[in-house]
Amino acid sequence: MVVDQSEFESFGSWFYIYMVDFSMLALFMLVGWAILAFALAAIRNSPIRAAKMIAGTIKRAFMVDFPSTSIRRTMAMSRLAIQEAIRNKVLIIFVLFVALLLFAGWFLDVENDHPARLYLGFVLSASTYLLLALAMFLSAFSLPNDIKNRTIYTITTKPVRAHEIFLGRVFGFAAVGTLLLVLMASVSYGFVIRGLDHEHTIDKTAIEWDESTGLGTGKTSLDGYHRHDFTINEKLKNADGLVGTTELSKGHAHNIYLRDGDYIVEPPTGDLLARVPVYGKLSFLDRYGQPSEEGGLNVGKEWTYRSYIEGNTLSTAIWEFENLTKEMFVTTGSDDGVLPLELNLRVFRSTKGKIESRIHGEILLVNPEETLSSVDRFSAPIPFEADEFVTSQVNIKFSDIRRQNPVTGELQNIDLFKDLVDSGKLQVHIRCKDHAQFFGMARADVYIRAPEGSFEANLIKCYLGIWMQMLLVILLGVFFSTFLNGIVALISSVAIVAMGMFAGFIGDIQTGEAPGGGPIESIVRNITQQGATLELEMGDTAIEVIESLDGFYLNTMESLAKLAPDFSKFNMSAKVAYGYDIHLNLILRQLVTTMVYFFVLVLAGYFILTSREIAA
Repeated sequence: MVVDQSEFESFGSWFYIYMVDFSMLALFMLVGWAILAFALAAIRNSPIRAAKMIAGTIKRAFMVDFPSTSIRRTMAMSRLAIQEAIRNKVLIIFVLFVALLLFAGWFLDVENDHPARLYLGFVLSASTYLLLALAMFLSAFSLPNDIKNRTIYTITTKPVRAHEIFLGRVFGFAAVGTLLLVLMASVSYGFVIRGLDHEHTIDKTAIEWDESTGLGTGKTSLDGYHRHDFTINEKLKNADGLVGTTELSKGHAHNIYLRDGDYIVEPPTGDLLARVPVYGKLSFLDRYGQPSEEGGLNVGKEWTYRSYIEGNTLSTAIWEFENLTKEMFVTTGSDDGVLPLELNLRVFRSTKGKIESRIHGEILLVNPEETLSSVDRFSAPIPFEADEFVTSQVNIKFSDIRRQNPVTGELQNIDLFKDLVDSGKLQVHIRCKDHAQFFGMARADVYIRAPEGSFEANLIKCYLGIWMQMLLVILLGVFFSTFLNGIVALISSVAIVAMGMFAGFIGDIQTGEAPGGGPIESIVRNITQQGATLELEMGDTAIEVIESLDGFYLNTMESLAKLAPDFSKFNMSAKVAYGYDIHLNLILRQLVTTMVYFFVLVLAGYFILTSREIAA
């Protein structure tokens, strides 16, 4: 799974940097409103009179209207918005969602290797798109319809302030959307649990027993379009009757119990996870073992998310972890602990070799204190195997950590936290051992797996992200509807959401990280059949003109995209589907972003509604 580099930034540093941008956004919108309102008022009045009206409006806003906000009037406006939404038959969205789940089996690949990932991705995506579409239509057409039908005059003649009308619409539509989201989440959870639930059986007569070891092996029955290999050891039977487990298949395994003389295969485990990764900082050594300022190697792939290290050399990827404690890895009542590493490495084969075999690598646990001798810093190599798109789980027992005795040359046991961990810091070095083969890795591809989180809590955090997206769309729709008609407000909302979702892509095009250039250059390349990674074969003057036009367009789009919320940061369905816990820092960032846009858009909507009265 791809992890955005910004997620490694602490909430404190993120808040300090981006609050400056949010403040600029609020100031920009306030100044923009003042200029527009002044221009409209100056057409009907003198510039001096217009300036006095604008100043009076700002004074009334902060001295009278906002301090006198009435919760009762706002809730009354919310109740009207809820009634309006119900009259528009919004519950049909939930019916449509249920219908999608009922017929999902027709178009979902039931034989998929990762059914949990498939089901979760489907229900979360369907919930997001349906809810955001509903929020756009409700919010964009509400105020324009009231103005068109003149029902707004009944409200404005009452002592209801402009921002209370705005807040009433937002709270009312948000309440309806929240109800629908809760219903969708409940049905989705049941759909996923039911879709993943299956049972296997074991034929006792088909078990192959090894008399020397006392182990029994075989295959389970075919259920859910798959079967499992299993191993049984009745000597290890515990109080609950657990005698073995199945091999991992389709992302899950099963525990096997011996009860009343029969082998019972329990429901699947491992499908619905919430891994809590502890990430480290990544650096590289080149093929000669020297620190590399440029990072790892580029093997020619256009996507530069991962860098590569060369096999059978001193080329090394180094992760440095911080704040490690023994209590994180030693369970209560146990004398030995386990350092659980997960490696999601990519493999690049420059020679075919044995194509059916995995690529060999080694792990070294290293003390980060560089003043120590190499003998005292490094553990003995720990071998592992990696393959493309396969996550390697390496559980290193504390009792298996050794290093070579400098005198006798023999391997001796060492204590991880006494000999290798320095002030909570530990380095993990990874090398590729096969000649002419490469390992590709990014910072998030190797991590220490902390104790498991709750899948249900993780799912709730994901739906909280969907809820915040819905609230932002409602805010944008109501804001645009304060000065545009319904269809134009809807189109504007769609445009802002699209720019927010693709803001990163626009930035990559502008910086050159995405090959092919801007829209005009891309059109020229398509017409002339020139590849995106090749130099454009045209005259220097023509290239300069194309780059200038693309630069102007991309600068404009990037400026507009910066005003839009980055909706891609709110989409956390991939984390849930791939079984990774959503960190609290990410939720806090989204909450802060949502609250800032809430206050900015409410303020802007108030002034625009007030300006319409001035312009009249």
